Amino acid sequence: MIMSINEKSTSKNNTNSKANYDYSLGELIAADLKVWIRIWKPERASDESMPTIDAARLIFHYMGLRATLLYRVAHFLSIKRVKLLPGILTRLNIAQHGFDIPARVRIGPGLYVPHPVGTVITAERIGKNASLISCVTIGMRNTHEFPIIGDNVFIGAGARVLGDITIGDNVNIGANAVVLIDVPSGSTAVGVPAKVNLPQQ
Repeated sequence: MIMSINEKSTSKNNTNSKANYDYSLGELIAADLKVWIRIWKPERASDESMPTIDAARLIFHYMGLRATLLYRVAHFLSIKRVKLLPGILTRLNIAQHGFDIPARVRIGPGLYVPHPVGTVITAERIGKNASLISCVTIGMRNTHEFPIIGDNVFIGAGARVLGDITIGDNVNIGANAVVLIDVPSGSTAVGVPAKVNLPQQ
């Protein structure tokens, strides 16, 4: 379906309104930890609360989780308008984990980045339950405009999502895909440049 310019603008504004998540730092970190537990400790996934020792072990063993938590703290300080510290933590994240994400980028709960090295994220917003596997680039193309990414989106290793585009909810983007166009909810995007496979009706 081809959207008119006005329809697309309205859709983008509606998606933007979802960006104002009202989660505390603790809730975001807890949601991120739960994703790691579900994947790496499925026997504990049904537990309502996780012992501190288990959380500490996950953080110690997995660089991707440490990188995610460092971003969460930098973002929290950024929205609280703390000076200098968000930038320092962002640079520390790049130096320690190779994870390049400005503190101002909004990402919903349940972020999963198992391999942060070489991953660069500059998005308008990213929704809940995003999985960015490795060496993913999300950013601008030829104008200073950035993607909007919905909820429950999986982006495979080496994929590029670039420009003023909108990725809907429940989307899968294949490894090494280069996505330069809008991807509707429920679709899969694969290839260079990516082609969209619409959901079966």
